[in-house]
Amino acid sequence: MSATKHRAIDIVVPIHNAADDLRRCVDSVLAHTSGDYRLLLIDDASTETEVGRCLRDIQSKALPHVALFANETNLGFTLTANRGIQAARPGADVVLLNSDTRVTPEWLDALARCASTDPTIGTITPFSNNAEICSLPRFCENNSWPEGSDPAIMAGALKLAAAPAYPDLPTGVGFCLYIRRALIDAIGSFDPQFGMGYGEENDFCLRATAVGYRNVLCDDAFVLHLGGSSFGDKRRELAQRNMRILLERHPRYLDLVRDFIAADPLKPLRELAAAHYRILTLRLPGVLHIVHGHGGGTEYHVRALTMASREAFRHYLLIAVGQEWQLEEHDDGLLRTYNFPLEPGETPKALLAGICGRFSIDLIHLHNISGSRDALIESVTGISVPYGYTVHDLNFACPTITFLDAQGRYCGAVTERATCQACLRVQDAFSNVDIGEWRRKHGELLDRASFAIAPSQWAAQVLQRYFPRRRVDVVAHGSSTGMGRPDAQSKTVAFVDDGRPVIAVLGAIGPDKGSRRLERLVELTRDRALGLRWVLIGYLDTGRAPWQSEDGVFTMHGPYDSRQLPELFEHYTIRLVAYPSVCPETFSFTLSETWAAGRPAIVPPIGALADRVIETGAGFVLTDEEWHSEDRMLDRIVQVLASENRAAFDAAAECARAAPLPSLTTMAERTVAVYRDALGLAGPSEALDPISARRCLLALGYVPWRLPQTAAPKSDGQINNEGAVAQLASAALRIRHTLPGRVLYRLAPKALVAALKARLPS
Repeated sequence: MSATKHRAIDIVVPIHNAADDLRRCVDSVLAHTSGDYRLLLIDDASTETEVGRCLRDIQSKALPHVALFANETNLGFTLTANRGIQAARPGADVVLLNSDTRVTPEWLDALARCASTDPTIGTITPFSNNAEICSLPRFCENNSWPEGSDPAIMAGALKLAAAPAYPDLPTGVGFCLYIRRALIDAIGSFDPQFGMGYGEENDFCLRATAVGYRNVLCDDAFVLHLGGSSFGDKRRELAQRNMRILLERHPRYLDLVRDFIAADPLKPLRELAAAHYRILTLRLPGVLHIVHGHGGGTEYHVRALTMASREAFRHYLLIAVGQEWQLEEHDDGLLRTYNFPLEPGETPKALLAGICGRFSIDLIHLHNISGSRDALIESVTGISVPYGYTVHDLNFACPTITFLDAQGRYCGAVTERATCQACLRVQDAFSNVDIGEWRRKHGELLDRASFAIAPSQWAAQVLQRYFPRRRVDVVAHGSSTGMGRPDAQSKTVAFVDDGRPVIAVLGAIGPDKGSRRLERLVELTRDRALGLRWVLIGYLDTGRAPWQSEDGVFTMHGPYDSRQLPELFEHYTIRLVAYPSVCPETFSFTLSETWAAGRPAIVPPIGALADRVIETGAGFVLTDEEWHSEDRMLDRIVQVLASENRAAFDAAAECARAAPLPSLTTMAERTVAVYRDALGLAGPSEALDPISARRCLLALGYVPWRLPQTAAPKSDGQINNEGAVAQLASAALRIRHTLPGRVLYRLAPKALVAALKARLPS
């Protein structure tokens, strides 16, 4: 419903000086307002001659819906606003609008539409950059508006993001306050005791609540507020005086505001608006990355890629696991997380299409679909958004991922169907897999893909052995300064350099990475009384806690922050890094980390590990015989570390220090080029119906705030029983980071504040 058809509205603008603000305000109202409205401009005895000139210019236009008034003396905001309310047309609703605001397209229609949804709505406040509890993007802050930025874009973002929800507020905010005529008839206008202004709208809104009206946010409207020009230097004095009056009348006001601020129920509304503002302002193509829920190197790669290419594309990360889908959006260091469980009767294809439509996704990048394989294959091939694939493991070719047979031996990447089927049949986890059907559906997925990327030549060649029609681009995974993790061990295990050479193993080591082989190597080192020590910088599948054997042969550091690896290598006196893996790697981030720390590696004769070491000379490659036997592997490690082979070891160490590591910049540039080629070949895709804003808000955790029913003030203990002054000091501390709190803080006795402050939790 529009304001044109349903209600008469008079806009009251009290004016005191600030001519430039006034011009911008009036121009915006005239440009962006339609329907049955009047604009009432009331000059409150401005002292600046430029204000008079501005008003005369407006009057000279003889606009029938604009009326000018002038106070003979300076009455202040409260009485001037009341004069405007009294001058409004009988039956018309009223909008009080500061002269330092700028309205945006359809702002009044949005406010009127909000009012029409519920007759108990008494006041309506729009979102703004500077409106305390209605501020965005940062809550309870004056978000300075960039010079030259068009506020209409923010209004458009809010319109896209709004359900609308029209949530309750503890109080309206006076910079732009829509007031229903029925409420004015019920309780009158502002109380003249608030004089020049400040707090009069809070008193009005609390009186409205007392007679059954709601104060709400119009979450699909935006009005720019450029400051507090109307009050000037009197702001602090007015705030202190009027806050006393407000608290005398409404003792629970501070608890009400404090609880609202603590709950911050508008956060999901702000976050979804910010997401759309980003889309509208960046004007960059959107890429949706899809991964499993296992974390590890795949997720690290995706996060590194998104950070390195954020100037060229908007990036979103979808972790799809069964019926639970989680979407992440990174916005200039901020993380927004949406939880989208599939609803009853909803198909994964519909959910994926809705996400792509909502967030303007132009390209889907598949990384690992094992969390919801069949659903994702059907979904990405069933919508119009182009997609591509990066090889992180070779599960498209073989469901074992590792190419290990029932005895745990590497098969060599056999392609013959009958052999593969026989291998799977005797492995319980894969006995029901039809390998022909498996490769058929993955082959069709790859055939329709706009691109395929592998991090190494080995991975590309193996993928093409199974899917020969698929062209594959090789883009090595870029390395950065490392990756932090919340569970990283901040303390090292006590370690004394006793002269024994130390071999390290890096990462989360499960059976595929050689956990049982590592345990056997440690046992053999001890049994053979070899002068070696082993350090796992990471953890085993059997435990994560830091640990050291009594004889010092084995030390486990636990989860690590890879940015600290050089220091960890020094602390544990690491000379060589070993890879006891039982299956091939497609790239290996830990090998890049090893070389970045200047250490050579000893690796299996298979996969990208061997190729990278052979190419750089930065380590040693085991023979097949050495790799298949822990005894032989240990013999080779002893040989590599022997003093008579020091020259060869030093040469490998020098190659490790000089090894060219793929950079994030190069990886991002090459991947961006692949993306652009894919988009150019695909052409424009059809528009997809977006998932609803309401569902997005729920996915962000939106819960509407409800006005507490009890009027009893809360107690903070014995000190609150010492009187009203103590309650004032306590309230000031509780909301001291807001404007009302700062005012109260200045009013409260300092000794009492100090006593209360000591009782606050840190």
